[in-house]
Amino acid sequence: MKKLLVFLFVFVLGSAVFAQDYYFYKLDNGQTVIIKQVKNNPIVTIDTWIKTGSINENEQNNGVSHFLEHLFFKGTKTHPPGEIDRILEAKGAQTNAATSKDFTHYYIVIPSKYFDLAMDLHSDMLLNPLIPRKELEKERKVVMEEIAKDANNPEEKVYENLIQMLYTTHPYKRKVIGTNEIVGKITREEILSYYNTHYGPQNMVTIVVGDVEPQHALNKIIEGFRTEPRKIIKNNNKPEKQLCTKQVKIDYQPVQGGYLLIGYRSVNAVDADVYALDVLAAILGEGRSSVFYQTVKEQKQLAYSISANNATFREDGIFTIDANFVPGNQDKLEKAIIEEISKIQKNGVTPEQLKIAQSIIERNTYYDRESTSNIASEMGYTMVLTDNPKYYDEYLNNIQKVTVYDIKKVANTYLDENKSAVSIVLPERENKVLSDIKPGAEHSAKLIKEIPSTKKYELDNGVTLLVSPNDLNDIIAMSIYVKGGEFSEKIPGTADIMSSTMLKGTKTYSAVELAKILEENGIKISPSASADDFSIDVLTTKSQLSKTFEILDEVINRVSFDEYEIEKVKTAKLKMIEKSRDVPINLALEEYKNLIFENSVYSYGSKIFEKTLPKIQRDDIWEYYNKIFNPKNIIISINGNVDTNDFINQFSEIFGDKNQKDAVFNYNDYASKIYPLIAPKTSTKEIKDLKTAWLILGWQAAGVQNQKDCVTLQVIDAVLGSGMSSRLFKNIRDKEGLAYQLGSGYSPKILKGAFTLYIGTNPKTLNLAKEKMLAEVNRLKKEFVSDKELQEAKDKIIGNYILSQETNLDKASTLNWFEASGRGFDFKDKYEKLVNSVTASDIIEVANKYFNENYVTSIVKGIEGKK
Repeated sequence: MKKLLVFLFVFVLGSAVFAQDYYFYKLDNGQTVIIKQVKNNPIVTIDTWIKTGSINENEQNNGVSHFLEHLFFKGTKTHPPGEIDRILEAKGAQTNAATSKDFTHYYIVIPSKYFDLAMDLHSDMLLNPLIPRKELEKERKVVMEEIAKDANNPEEKVYENLIQMLYTTHPYKRKVIGTNEIVGKITREEILSYYNTHYGPQNMVTIVVGDVEPQHALNKIIEGFRTEPRKIIKNNNKPEKQLCTKQVKIDYQPVQGGYLLIGYRSVNAVDADVYALDVLAAILGEGRSSVFYQTVKEQKQLAYSISANNATFREDGIFTIDANFVPGNQDKLEKAIIEEISKIQKNGVTPEQLKIAQSIIERNTYYDRESTSNIASEMGYTMVLTDNPKYYDEYLNNIQKVTVYDIKKVANTYLDENKSAVSIVLPERENKVLSDIKPGAEHSAKLIKEIPSTKKYELDNGVTLLVSPNDLNDIIAMSIYVKGGEFSEKIPGTADIMSSTMLKGTKTYSAVELAKILEENGIKISPSASADDFSIDVLTTKSQLSKTFEILDEVINRVSFDEYEIEKVKTAKLKMIEKSRDVPINLALEEYKNLIFENSVYSYGSKIFEKTLPKIQRDDIWEYYNKIFNPKNIIISINGNVDTNDFINQFSEIFGDKNQKDAVFNYNDYASKIYPLIAPKTSTKEIKDLKTAWLILGWQAAGVQNQKDCVTLQVIDAVLGSGMSSRLFKNIRDKEGLAYQLGSGYSPKILKGAFTLYIGTNPKTLNLAKEKMLAEVNRLKKEFVSDKELQEAKDKIIGNYILSQETNLDKASTLNWFEASGRGFDFKDKYEKLVNSVTASDIIEVANKYFNENYVTSIVKGIEGKK
């Protein structure tokens, strides 16, 4: 092995300093290895990046990179098809892969005690793919179904149309997923030839991030990837000529809203201008204080969502502006966007705008780097694009070096309207139309319960406070959970409107001023509403804690609920409901949710909200606001480097003693209003020329308060349809080749839950797919699950739980959910034991208890040529 290179680097974020170190190796066979030890959680990510994607394809094999990615999961010389997935999922691992224009990468996130096993399987899969002909033919159908599914996705269409305008000769013009014509006939020999050409160790970058000893990790990589170098053929692609006149492409699809994507060719990842372009994208389209948000969305109301992004490739880059809008506004929208860009080209940006954008990028990067999988992904991405490990180290420093002069320069250099391509997708109906045209007080708190990692307090105003200190980093996460949620509404949707308008201005700050303060200080406040709760998630750092309390108090106690902002939010939400229906599976889900808990709070969704949102007035929101924030119904969970006394005093003040007359909220008082399903229900929708049929089946099931049934249903889900080792995947997707996308899901709320099966399949095999899925359900009612399959399901659940508790906010939110749902915050210490207590007999009993004839069927399908 060549000499070890160790990089120790430091970057400064505000007043806090964070030291990060990793190990960089270049093995004798040419493989690059990066190992970063992170001991915060017992998790490790293994992520191998291959420097090949659609850029190395041609007109005869376009799509082979993506097809090959699928085939790696079809067995090796030592592991038959499906076994690697089954072994890893049994340990709770998350495994997946992704293909892009420049790279393909394969990753595993797993509890670190299984690192050796995961690395052995990972390397075996990449070095010894078997690609049996039978499995290849089954997977060919799956990939072709995926291509058909993308054909119905307007966001895919608007992007691919943009690419076709920007690239006419460079390999970036090709679709990563390929075409049905090529995927349908490419041979095993052609696929293996591509593998042998591009999957040599010199093209591999293996990243390991997590709770492992670096030397041990290196030894396992060397042991697993013991392979000789190969001759790597590198294509010398001629640069694409820059556009000299503006290009426009308008497509018409069966959608409700409009989709706009404006693109400019920019620079590759190693160009010095990339940092200024990243900052410019943040100034234009990142956050509520951004130029586009304030002018195009808020002031002119020409879009209900808009953003900007600078995407870098290995040989080029694209600067994009993405917007969703009301059809008919496209000309005004495009003009408004160009006007804002022109202002920057002429006048530049202010130092304040620059500072906010730099802060946003810095804080987002910092928050992202809390997760091992995100760290590995960022390191791998930058390495395959730049071949420089220091890019990861120096990115934030280079962002801070960007000046207002740099912003103006890159805006003029790259965002020339004559060099732009404009891609638009509109509803089919538009085709005809267009052809014609305060802290400081001391408060007390009672310690209620204590476990090694967490203390539970009751504040003097009745708020429950859970404090889980840790000094692993300076990130502080707060999860504020208010019992009642949509149960406490008079008009469905009121809680949702309130959550979306709480940051739209207060008595002290306008919406713009509030957005600037949050973004300048790297504070994230995220209100949201659901059936069971109204919640506010807060993410900040220790250095900004005082400012965070100040703004949180402002948002909660001095919110304005401006009528103008309320109407804008209502309009935007109604447009988003329309937009969601552009994706066929969302139509099936909409009908399913409406039927499974019909006429109850748990049925609330698009069908109900589109009727009720227009009725909601400012007084309705104030009435809900005054009712919901009863301190006795509030639970706050804190995780991070905290002083408990600060939180006791601050939250005692913020939530006060509001003297509500309403009793403490009790979910069981509403149990009788969650009506049982006493007969089967079916919904069928037909869409012209839809190439993939979607089927959703579901039963009412236990809520989380029935703890034993709840965990038993989780085990059933793991056995039946969760992941590639599940029965549905193996028996219906792999053996029968009936679907690209299928699975099961158990989603328990407090009072009841729903157990759901779903599949996207060829319309001709829809009835067969339903029969096969129900047959698998009936097996669970009659046959004992084997000891091996049962243990693997339990290990999968426990492993997934470990992976779900990686960040401070993950941990804070989970404890809050356990406490609010009546299981107690210490349920985290009981959960694993309860899962392991599930027996094969429990599965048969629970399957027979819930999987009866009274289920919901929701279908969305197409009929060729139907008008």
